[in-house]
Amino acid sequence: MNIDSLDPGIFGQTDHKIWLKLVERALKGKNFQEALVSRTDDGIAIEPLYQRRRDGKPLFRQRAELPWTVMQRMDDPDTERAIVQLGDDLANGASGISLVSSSSASAFGIGMDAQSPIFSEVLAAASAKTTTLRLDGFSSGVAKMAAASIVDGGAQRLHLGLDAFLTAVHFANFTSDIKYFKELKSVGSIVNADGRAVHNAGGTEAQELAVMAASLVGHLRLLEEAGLSPEAALAATSLCLSADQNQFVTTAKMRAARLIFTRIAEACGITDPRPAHLFAETSYRMLTRLDPETNILRNTIAVFSAGVGGADEIGVLPHSLTHGIPDPLARRLARNTQTILIAESHLDHVADPAAGAGGIEALTDALCERAWKIFTRIEGEGGLAKVISSGELAAMIAEARESRAARPIVGTTLFAMKTERPVTVLGPLGPIVGGMGLAPIRLDEGTEA
Repeated sequence: MNIDSLDPGIFGQTDHKIWLKLVERALKGKNFQEALVSRTDDGIAIEPLYQRRRDGKPLFRQRAELPWTVMQRMDDPDTERAIVQLGDDLANGASGISLVSSSSASAFGIGMDAQSPIFSEVLAAASAKTTTLRLDGFSSGVAKMAAASIVDGGAQRLHLGLDAFLTAVHFANFTSDIKYFKELKSVGSIVNADGRAVHNAGGTEAQELAVMAASLVGHLRLLEEAGLSPEAALAATSLCLSADQNQFVTTAKMRAARLIFTRIAEACGITDPRPAHLFAETSYRMLTRLDPETNILRNTIAVFSAGVGGADEIGVLPHSLTHGIPDPLARRLARNTQTILIAESHLDHVADPAAGAGGIEALTDALCERAWKIFTRIEGEGGLAKVISSGELAAMIAEARESRAARPIVGTTLFAMKTERPVTVLGPLGPIVGGMGLAPIRLDEGTEA
């Protein structure tokens, strides 16, 4: 049977007004807004029905013809054990490595110490065995070591992950180091415009995007001082965001990041900028301690959302991270969450399936508008560094966190287990550090005995 053989006259003509009358009848007196319209943490309304956006344009990954990079965290404080894990990760599906410093805002109680006697061996091994290497939270000195190993025949693509707003840096040295890195062809990006700390501290999606934008602009100024052209400065920047279990909002957030990047590029005089390089990491704040296996499901939705939203790289926090250093099984499940979606569901073959979808397009636009207002306010007050040092950013995020309505959490407050199963980890967590004056939280905190 062919769809064209159907008689279009079989179904009566209808419109939005007729649909609303049918809905009112089904609601039996209930308020339409209260029953069918939900709102994001930014207060953005999500309607139950949208018309197709016929002028929607796809927002592609930077390298749309390739699958996103499956990033595996290399973050075990035991450096010898980490090297063994590295070989297992790359032999079983990982296509990139994210080397996480213990001082990173995204370490969450683990991470590697650059002062370790054999850290140089770890760095050399990570560089030699993978095609994509990302540094997270390390100094420019470590970045120089990584760049040197690339020159000697290591990874083909290196993201240095330098961040003037998440780590304490000397700005004069920062610009000097940028001048060094810009000459290296193997460097994919030099700095991060990172909003993950905002998300994991309890901020809203618009706040996360706004801080990402403010970080981007702040780094562009530093890159300009180092002699980079606007085009080269944008190409030297990675956008970093968190992905959580809110599927449509996460997809819209990834798309909004690309639109904001394009608008900032246009403000720099670039009319047709190259797509941004976007790194997404699954949310720390959505992970639960009780019934941690449910975190696997949340991670799966987060990866799906980031993947179809156009992320270039995706990293997954293992489901047992709330209990301690993840064991090989937890790392394998984190890795396979991505490889299955790519190898079996072929999500990497689809370029921005949300383009033209009325609901997601509307949500994307609304997030852009809300984020841009917050971003311009940050810029009007002197930029991200001043908003951080004044404590205003922390206060803004705290207000958003406290005003968020409590929601049931599967496995913790909804369908909680009577008896918790034991969780295997390789060791305890260390202190959890924050960035930008923000401390990571989990949404299940306060619900456990």
